[in-house]
Amino acid sequence: MNLEQCALVTQGAFLSRVQSVPVTEEEKLGLHKCPLYSMKEMNEWLSPDPNVLSDNAQEVYVSYDRVDSLPIAREGWVLISLTGQRAVALKQEHVGKLIPSNFAIIEPTRVLSPDYLEWFINEHPDCRKQLKLATQGSSVAALSIQMLRTLEIILPPMTDQIKVGRVHRLLHRKNRLLQEKIVLEQQYARQIIMGYIKEEHK
Repeated sequence: MNLEQCALVTQGAFLSRVQSVPVTEEEKLGLHKCPLYSMKEMNEWLSPDPNVLSDNAQEVYVSYDRVDSLPIAREGWVLISLTGQRAVALKQEHVGKLIPSNFAIIEPTRVLSPDYLEWFINEHPDCRKQLKLATQGSSVAALSIQMLRTLEIILPPMTDQIKVGRVHRLLHRKNRLLQEKIVLEQQYARQIIMGYIKEEHK
């Protein structure tokens, strides 16, 4: 089954077309300030490192009459980086952020679980192969929206999709906890060593 048969696939906003650059504070008051979703945020979300900290999100100004037509993040959407070829199923933390054009936006229908789709795109070998082949021979290794629409996906029953997505989330959480354990063990060992050295050189 092609992805477009179970999801709407579009591209994020081209900032040069929608962004307004206010010069004065008065002009800012007449514009809507919108946080921007970034590649850095995606990488941090997918990282097993529990200590990654997001800086304050970049913000852009857009006119109020454009807001309703902009791709503003919603829980349940799945974003795919067109250059990084990684996917994230958006959660409540992401809601309200403007999605720029370096991301494809996937809006799954009721037959497709967002968490399952994140796992499938990031982990399934058949999908990784399709994405790799799609960018071979290109001077810019970027996916196209049309390619993503025709992406072949395996669509098991929803109950199985939910199970896969849940296991995927739990494994990610486990990896973060393991990384946190390693960091704490290193800190503890460092303290023991420093304490020993101080005792030896009294």
